[in-house]
Amino acid sequence: MNKPNEIEHENNLINRGRTQLIQQLEKWEQKNYYSTTDAGRWTLEDAYPAFKQALIRETEIHLTKVTGSTTVIWRLCKEMKKLIDYLGADVISVYALKAIFDHYSRADATAIAVQVANAIGSRIESEVQMKWIQENTDPEIASSARRSASMPGSTPKYRLKRTKHLTKKKAKIKGYELADAWTPTFKNSIGMYLMDIATCVGLIKWDHIHSKNKQRSIIYADDLVRQFNSYEDPLIAAAYKSFPLVDTPLDWISEDKPSRLNTSGGYHLPQLRKQNAMCRSFASNSLFGAKAIDLLNTLQQTSWRVDQRILEIAEHLEQQRISIGSFETIELERPEKGNAPPHILEDPERMKQWRQEKAELHSRYLELKNKTYRSRQAVSLAKEYKFKTFFLSWSLDWRGRFYAQQSWLSLESTDFERSLIKFRDGCKLSNDSLFWCKAAIGSAFNGTGDSFNTRIKWTEDNQELIKSIANDPISTRHEWATAKNPWQFLQLCFEWSDVVVTQKEKFWKVPIGVDSTASGFQLLSAMRRDPIGMKYANLLKPEAEDSPPQDAYIRVLEAAAELANGDPEFDAVVPYLKHRSVGKGALMLAIYGGSASGIRDKIKENLEGDQIQIEWNELKQLQTLVSKAAKKVFPAAFQALEWLKKLAKAHHAQGATSITWSTPTGDTIHCIKHAIEKEIIETTYNGRVVIADWNSRKPDLNKQVSSFVPAFVHCFDAALLKEAFSDWQHPIASIHDCIRVLPADMDRAMDRIRDGFVSIVDGDPLAKLADDLGVSDCELKRLPQLDQDLTAVQESRYMFN
Repeated sequence: MNKPNEIEHENNLINRGRTQLIQQLEKWEQKNYYSTTDAGRWTLEDAYPAFKQALIRETEIHLTKVTGSTTVIWRLCKEMKKLIDYLGADVISVYALKAIFDHYSRADATAIAVQVANAIGSRIESEVQMKWIQENTDPEIASSARRSASMPGSTPKYRLKRTKHLTKKKAKIKGYELADAWTPTFKNSIGMYLMDIATCVGLIKWDHIHSKNKQRSIIYADDLVRQFNSYEDPLIAAAYKSFPLVDTPLDWISEDKPSRLNTSGGYHLPQLRKQNAMCRSFASNSLFGAKAIDLLNTLQQTSWRVDQRILEIAEHLEQQRISIGSFETIELERPEKGNAPPHILEDPERMKQWRQEKAELHSRYLELKNKTYRSRQAVSLAKEYKFKTFFLSWSLDWRGRFYAQQSWLSLESTDFERSLIKFRDGCKLSNDSLFWCKAAIGSAFNGTGDSFNTRIKWTEDNQELIKSIANDPISTRHEWATAKNPWQFLQLCFEWSDVVVTQKEKFWKVPIGVDSTASGFQLLSAMRRDPIGMKYANLLKPEAEDSPPQDAYIRVLEAAAELANGDPEFDAVVPYLKHRSVGKGALMLAIYGGSASGIRDKIKENLEGDQIQIEWNELKQLQTLVSKAAKKVFPAAFQALEWLKKLAKAHHAQGATSITWSTPTGDTIHCIKHAIEKEIIETTYNGRVVIADWNSRKPDLNKQVSSFVPAFVHCFDAALLKEAFSDWQHPIASIHDCIRVLPADMDRAMDRIRDGFVSIVDGDPLAKLADDLGVSDCELKRLPQLDQDLTAVQESRYMFN
C-alpha cells in the first residue's frame, strides 16, 4: 500500500475534524444543551443585551397599563417585577435564552412551546429556591446545597435533582421550611412570558395554527438561525485534527508584515496554514527575523517516530488499569445502570444506600474519565502513527518562544507523552556521548540536583537495575515508577540496553535534554553583571570538578531561615523551609514579575505536589518571608524587575498605547493588551456566565506593564536558542527555554549555548531597551552594571543542566 502524501493526509485530518464537530453539535442538540456549544455561547453574548433591556422595559411598561397587547406579559408583569427584583434581570435573561437555545435543532428550527416554557420556568424556579436556601437556612445547609449544585462531572438536570433531594432532607431534619414549589401552570406562564420577550427582540416567532390535535410551536426567527449558522459554519469549515504531518512541513519565509499574518510555512494546505500563522497571536504585531525563521525550519526538518516499546507497556498497563506517574488510567469499570440485587430491591433503606453508592461510583468514574483524557488520547494517537515517520510544524508566540503547532506527539507535554516519541535518525555513541547518556539516565531517576559526575556514577552503579527493567518492565514497574521522571527513565533504560548492553541497535535515537537552570534569573543577573546572581544561576565555573550545580532556590530558603531566626512571627512557617519547592515557587515566579497572590498559589501548588497541606495564614506568612529573602539575597535581579516596570510606565507617560522593542537576534516584539467590558452573571446550575462586549475593546495599560516584564525575559531566552541553533543541521526539539538533541551532538550544543548566551547579553541590554522605547536617562536613570566579567560564562558547566 502506498504511503499517503501530505495533501491527502491533511484532507483526511480536515474531514475527521469536521465530522467530529458535527457529531458533537448533534449530540448537544439531542441532549438539549445547544447553548453550551461555541455557536450557542457566542449567540448568547449577542442576544443578551437586547433581551435584558426588553425584559426590563416591557415589564415596566405593562405595570402601568390597564390592559396589554401581549396578554401574558400584562397578566404576569407584577410577578415578573418581583422576580427581577429578587434574582436580577441578568440571571432571568440568561436562563431564558439558554433554555430557548437549548431546544434549537439545525434539522428542525421549531420547538414545542410548552416544553420550552416549562424548561424556562423550571430553571428560574430552581434559582429562586437556591436563593431562598441561602437566605433562610443555616450555613451548613446552604453550603451543602452550593456544593451539590456545582458538582463537577454531572449534568445540570442531575445536579438539580440531587440538590433538591439533599436539601429537602437536611431542611426537614433541622426544621426549616423551603420555598413553595411553583405550580406547573405558573412555571409555564413564566416561560411563556419570557418567550414573548424573545418575540419582541426577534429571536422567535409563534405559529398561528391552533388545533385540538396539534401543540402550539415556536419558530426560531430567520435572523437567529442565521446567527447560529454564522458561528457554526466557520467552526465546521475550520475544523481539523491537529495531528502531526507525514511529510516535511513547508519552510517559513520572511515577509515584511506582522508575523501573525505570515502563513507561508507549516501545513501544506493553504486553508490550514491560514489558521496556523507564524505568530500565535490575534493582536500582537511582533515581527520575527531571519534567525527565528531559520530555527523554525530546522525544528520542522526533524523527523520523529513512535517508541513502540513504550507504547506496548502503556497499552498493557491501560488494559490492567494501572496508573504510573503522568500516565493515568480509569482504574474502575464503568458502573452499570440499575440491576440492583433482589434483596436490595426489597429493602427501601438498603436500596437508598445502594443508589447513593452507585451515584458516588458513577461520579468517580466520570472524574477519572476526564482526568485520564490526555493519556488515553496520547496512546490512541501513538497507535495510529505507530509505523509512520512524522513531523511537527512549528510557530512562535508573540514573545518569540517556539511551540509545536500540533497538540499531540510532541515533547511539550507530560513525562509519559515525552517518552512516547524519539528521533527517527540516531547517532553512534562515543565515550563523549556516553557521558551524556549516563547523565540523562541518572537525571531521569534522581532529578538534576546532583553533579554530572554523581548522575553518571548512579547509572554505572545501577547497571543491573537498568538491565532488569529493560528486560522485564512489567515485573519491575514498582522500581522504575519511583523515578523522578519514570517514563523517560524507562525509555532510556530500553535505549541503553539496546544500544550499549546488547548492541542489537547501532544508533541511539532517544532525545537527550538539558534544561535552563533558571533562565529568567540567569538573564537578569548577567545583564546586571551581578557576581552573586550569576554564581547561583550557574553561569560561572564550578568551584571543583565534582561540585553539584548551585541552587538559587535553596539559597533563598537558607536566607529565609536566617531572617526567621528568633522572630516568633515566623515560627509556624520555619518547618516549610526544608522544602525546595517553596524556594522555587517564590523565586521562579517572582523573577517574572509575579504578584504576591500568584506566588502564594504557586507555593501552595508545589507543597501539595509534595503531599503537604498548609493553612492560609501560614501560607501568607511563608510567602512574605521567602519573597523578602529572595530580594535580600539577589537584589540586582529584583532591582531590574522594578526598573522594567518603571520603564513601561514611563513609555506610557509619553502617550504610547503599546510597547515595542527589538531583540539581539533581529526580532521586533510588540506587547499589546486589551481590556474588554464584561458582565459576569453567577447562576446556580449553569455556573458563571460571562457576557463580553467586544466593541468596548481598548488598550489595557496596566496589563501591558505586568505582561511586559516576563515578556522581555522570555524574548531573551528565546533569543538564546535562535542565536545558538539558527544554523543547526541535526535533530533538535525545543521545550520553552530548553532543548533536546542526540547525545553525540550535546557537547556541540552546550558550546553553542554558552557562546549564544554571552552574545545576547553583551553590552547593556537594559539601557538599549530604554533607548528603543525612547525613554531618556533623565526620565528614567539607567541601572548600573556590576563587576562580573561576562567571559566567565564560557567556563560554566551547569547553566543548562
